[in-house]
Amino acid sequence: MYYLMLTVSAMLLGADFALNKIYQRIYGTAPKTVFLFNSLLGLITTGIFFAVNGFHLNFSLYSFIMAGLMSLLVMCYNMIGFRLLKSGTMAMYTLFLMTGGMVLPYIWGLLFLNEPFSVLRTAALMIILSGVVLSNFSGERANLKQIGMCAAVFILNGCVSIISKMHQSQTIYESVNAVEFIILGGISKFLLAGILFLVLKNKDNSESVSISLKKAVIIIASSSMIGGVSYMLQLLGAKSLPATVLYPFITGGSIVFAALAGVIVFKEKLSAKLIISVILCFAGTLMFL
Repeated sequence: MYYLMLTVSAMLLGADFALNKIYQRIYGTAPKTVFLFNSLLGLITTGIFFAVNGFHLNFSLYSFIMAGLMSLLVMCYNMIGFRLLKSGTMAMYTLFLMTGGMVLPYIWGLLFLNEPFSVLRTAALMIILSGVVLSNFSGERANLKQIGMCAAVFILNGCVSIISKMHQSQTIYESVNAVEFIILGGISKFLLAGILFLVLKNKDNSESVSISLKKAVIIIASSSMIGGVSYMLQLLGAKSLPATVLYPFITGGSIVFAALAGVIVFKEKLSAKLIISVILCFAGTLMFL
């Protein structure tokens, strides 16, 4: 039952990435569109998880600062990711995004948190990194600019996961629980991205912005709902499955389902090397189980 929930969660993440690409195709890759996306997503996410938490919220300055830093990094990789989705495939984007979110915190844990070393997981790490490197040579479109964007997405999402891990594992500062941390992240994202969006809003006339908002709310609300359900399934799975099983399963599954969504929904063509890269990363994540 728990593995079924995680499978559904990974499928929903694949659908969420598809909504990201739909938004990017409609509104482009300008900074204003990224700020609008993040601001509305932060607002809707806050409402959903505030309700899930029983309309109750504890506050911690440390948690709010960490959530704000995470939101800033997420906006940065969203801005780069939208451009990557425009020039590349969903498979390539999710490959770098999700593997970075798993590989870097694992290395961080070994170096700074005294987590136990595992030969099998280190071998899995090498397999995943081999798949990531191979994907850079998956087609004619691969160039230094695209490789740089892929590397940036990998590092930025890895840093997001490290911050989340530090927040959950530290015992020095007063902090909130996982759901409340998501709420604080939504608030900080809404405020930060909203201010930046309003700064750029004056460049457009009010009518075009109004139409844009109506269309954007539907896409972003759908993304928030799908992402929220996916995360709730992960929380349910976390009650009986260890993190060493949960996160690799979600990472590998979301990479595969996002690649399938790209092929089915957007008719993307995957090169043989990119397909091998996805298989390698999926196999590597399974070795973490």
